[in-house]
Amino acid sequence: MKKLLLIAIISFTILRVNAQHDNLYSQYMFNGLLVNPAYAGSNDMLNATAVYRNQWVGFDGAPKTGTFSLHTPLKNKKLNVGLLFITDQYGITTQNVINGVFAYRIFFKKSSLSFGLQAGVNFTRNNWNAIQTTTPGDVVFTNQYSQQNLPQTGFGIYYKAQKFYAGFSSPELISIGLSKNVFRSALLTAGYLINVSDDIKIKPSVLVKYIKDSPVEIDINANIYFKAFGIGYSYRTNDAMVFLATCNINKQFSVGYSYDYTTSKLKTFVKGSHEVMLKYDFGYKIKPQSPRYF
Repeated sequence: MKKLLLIAIISFTILRVNAQHDNLYSQYMFNGLLVNPAYAGSNDMLNATAVYRNQWVGFDGAPKTGTFSLHTPLKNKKLNVGLLFITDQYGITTQNVINGVFAYRIFFKKSSLSFGLQAGVNFTRNNWNAIQTTTPGDVVFTNQYSQQNLPQTGFGIYYKAQKFYAGFSSPELISIGLSKNVFRSALLTAGYLINVSDDIKIKPSVLVKYIKDSPVEIDINANIYFKAFGIGYSYRTNDAMVFLATCNINKQFSVGYSYDYTTSKLKTFVKGSHEVMLKYDFGYKIKPQSPRYF
């Protein structure tokens, strides 16, 4: 029985290392760089956003993810750059990812179309000492670590108008160094801003996500904004209901919080997921309607 337990643990861990861990976010609609490199610079200002997610509270080894992103247009606004840092811990595994982002924008009269690329490295480390076995102090798992440094790349396309956006991306198109270079993921996003009045806006949006060897997942979202405050609701198929809240402290600084209520079979074992966002815009040069909601 002991051998079977160890084999199962090792097999599961190796599978996770080879497949990598796909990060999950509930507030991606407020920071498109998390899902699409073509989003870089789309707000026409330097933007810094930090997100922390505590997933599946109460479940041992559940993911805890922190991200920090910077993106801005250059002097020539057709050229945009960004940086994305991700640190993720789940089970015995820690991933630290850094991506450089470049996007090129084509401007139309009242809209723009961006093409983005990102490239970086995923530093993955496994701490085998953290495995709990039926034999305390088992020498097989004493002072044992493994590490992989995997280059990765991705791309995206992003169209933005005053009241509408749509994008297609594959943030992890290829992970070099695995047994095969594969098309790992594809994301389709779209959203529309409805002006109810000068003070009230409604933004429905959708995200369709494909991850290799996983079922297609759909997020259906709606956010309502009352001047500086916003509340929202999302339904993630076969996974969770999400409740969101945002507040614009001023024209540049905003905060957000989301709570995921798990609806899958995991709900018996977890207490939901929490996510906090801090966002700061350095400068405010264009009309507020588009950057504040897209």
